[in-house]
Amino acid sequence: MILLSGVTKCYGSITALADLNLEIRAGETFGLLGPNGAGKTTTLRLVAGLARPTRGRVRVAGLDPWQNAQTIRRQMGVVLDGGLLYDGLTVLENLLLFAGLFGAPPSAAREALEQMGVADLQDRLAGQLSKGQRQRVALARAVLHGPRLLYLDEPTSGLDPMAADELHGLIRHLRSKGVTILLSSHDMAEVEALCDRVCLLSRGRMLACETPARLKEQHGPSLTDAFIQLTRGAR
Repeated sequence: MILLSGVTKCYGSITALADLNLEIRAGETFGLLGPNGAGKTTTLRLVAGLARPTRGRVRVAGLDPWQNAQTIRRQMGVVLDGGLLYDGLTVLENLLLFAGLFGAPPSAAREALEQMGVADLQDRLAGQLSKGQRQRVALARAVLHGPRLLYLDEPTSGLDPMAADELHGLIRHLRSKGVTILLSSHDMAEVEALCDRVCLLSRGRMLACETPARLKEQHGPSLTDAFIQLTRGAR
């Protein structure tokens, strides 16, 4: 689904990514881990066609995302912390707006709300939603156009355990439907619970790319221990 071959991305004298080789398979949930400034956001920007590699090749579903940016973005859904919702609009109005932007029929907005279990919130202003409700509505917004790829950035940050567990269930449901999920999180328990494989980045370089179980086996009794050991050794 996603292939990065020898990818380097420089911003002036700063190297954000250095010779990154990465393959994300269709239908898997793939974790991007690393400290702040590791290169996670740059990787996403390259995959979404928002940036062009300085060197190397990026392919998403066989296409160059820089040259086919609109096509790639129509195949991608994004959930960022905060939800990207307009507080002065109702939940349904928000989804109808995004359905129009993606060229999806109005029925897709209502179907996405049903699928994510928030149809009962459709007449509520987005600004009146709890954090957990907002994230579930944001997930409905991200999938209403039927994307093949979903990017989740800290999807359960600030949620209580019950709300986080409910959101995890929705993410697993989407994976079962064949959606490829790219997850960026600092919550090691979340990564271990959801991800098939994990890529650990530090200072633009890949330190490891393995299953969570393999990382624990090789680098520590827990995923947190593995993260600390690998990133500390890269300093």
